[in-house]
Amino acid sequence: MLLRESKPGDYHQMADILYGMGHDQEGWDYQYASEGGPEPSLPSWVAVDGDEVLGLVEGRFDSTYDERLEQSGHPLPQAWIYLIGVRPEAQRKGVGTALLRCFAEQAAMAGCSFVALLPDRSDDDLLKRVAFFRSCGLMPLVDGDPEDVHGAPLAELLARLPELPGEG
Repeated sequence: MLLRESKPGDYHQMADILYGMGHDQEGWDYQYASEGGPEPSLPSWVAVDGDEVLGLVEGRFDSTYDERLEQSGHPLPQAWIYLIGVRPEAQRKGVGTALLRCFAEQAAMAGCSFVALLPDRSDDDLLKRVAFFRSCGLMPLVDGDPEDVHGAPLAELLARLPELPGEG
């Protein structure tokens, strides 16, 4: 498995993954870009095996969290993951964890010290997603709602997640 920044040749497969997750608008954005439309507005990275895109992560490194999510000791900018998805047949094989680490490394290089995300609530797999994010070290940021926004200091997240192949 190779992790890298996404390229236009990946967009059609990325769209398929997003459509499969029920993210029709985001899928359409990548499909349209694959057909010559404008590039997606957010940076993204993919996990690939040969020519097959196994999963993707998309986010930004210039987020400002509102007062309910503000993190003392973590000045701006902050990272936000908008989408993370893995093909069903590639799940539970380390792809999601590797994508999360890849994004965290990119965020740290961009000067961020904290990352957050809102687990996808589009289907009945929310509790599985929350369990996955917690196993990676992301914790709930909103008191009283363990299914709301999750986040972690990047240094702690990177210390917890396994290194990517070729690192070390």
